[in-house]
Amino acid sequence: MEIRAITEEEVSVYRRSMIGTFGGDPAEDPTGDDRFRALVDRSRAFAAFDRGAVVATAATFDIALTAPGGAVLPVAGLTMVSVRPTHRRRGILRALMATFLADARGRGNAVSGLWASDSAIYGRFGYGVATEYDSVSFGAAGLAVGGRGERDELELVEEADARELLPSLYARAVARPGMLARSAAWWHHRRFTDRPDLRHGASPRRHVLARRGGEATGYITYRHRPEWEDAVAKGAVEIDEIIALDARAETSLWQFACSVDLFPNVSWWNAPVDSLLPWIVDQPRRIRRRRNDGLWLRIDDPASALAARRYPADGRLRFVVIDEAGGDGGSYELVVEGGAGRCAPTSAGAELRVARTALGSLYLGGATASLLARAGQIDGDAAAVARADRLFGWSQPPWCEEIF
Repeated sequence: MEIRAITEEEVSVYRRSMIGTFGGDPAEDPTGDDRFRALVDRSRAFAAFDRGAVVATAATFDIALTAPGGAVLPVAGLTMVSVRPTHRRRGILRALMATFLADARGRGNAVSGLWASDSAIYGRFGYGVATEYDSVSFGAAGLAVGGRGERDELELVEEADARELLPSLYARAVARPGMLARSAAWWHHRRFTDRPDLRHGASPRRHVLARRGGEATGYITYRHRPEWEDAVAKGAVEIDEIIALDARAETSLWQFACSVDLFPNVSWWNAPVDSLLPWIVDQPRRIRRRRNDGLWLRIDDPASALAARRYPADGRLRFVVIDEAGGDGGSYELVVEGGAGRCAPTSAGAELRVARTALGSLYLGGATASLLARAGQIDGDAAAVARADRLFGWSQPPWCEEIF
């Protein structure tokens, strides 16, 4: 079994193997090879070869993630992980993960991240759940949204205008921990290339812009899914993304989503856990929400990663990282002064034992140290756990706005 980065000539067979393992049909995505070439450095697309045939895959997106405080951190985004069902239980995934992590370290990535297709796998490799999201669905007929406050003006924009307007608006909103910076190539290939195979019978994407005094304040991207029953409209508005600069803009966009004629049902698969929706409707029990794990993070270089974010309180904390196999992953001291942190290895005694998975869950402020201590992922003095709560907390829950 050979594991290595693929060549330019192997892009098509690589994608065919990966898509086939996930149960898809490469023929439904005829421009996929070109999109792959635009987004993935071939030297960071790894495959396992069995007698020359691709049997497993793992690739890296070079992404940039917003840390608490607004700093943008380069992250190795693990994606396209697949192992053919004929080659399971041979250690291929573990070998691919070792190759991926070694490459990330070699390129100076202190953090790697992923969205897990199988939540049972990645804790074994030191990844912890760093963001969560709510899958939201409800019937909007008769639902009052938004109270008496002023509303922003709304404008349906064509794709050509959306390509000009949305990226700059998104860039103003990306300060929330967990959100991804989007390159021009990312916008083109992942946000505006509207592949029919992803619609599953729904319409092309639509874009509605919120404006206030002529200035854009947010947008909603969605699809229509028409449906009729006994000549009565039962269609759905399927939200792809809501980005709002403030509460007024968010409320205006939710009010729009809940009032589209012929489409009385509304859903959004990836709403932030602090979405305003349940708090601005007159019947919050009608909003069905299911909490899910979103972005997972592995903190490979705690010293660099912890120095890159800001903190809401000052203080000191000494901790030892416990690797996924139970070994010592290094001892560190975090010192926060004026909200800025510095972190370095230390030989002083640790106050806390922190699983590497727990460090990933703490990093964006999505989980508290006290919760992780109750779950057995952090062990140590109660006063040190409380101090970790103060240090790692953040005022806004993290959210990763798209799967990769």
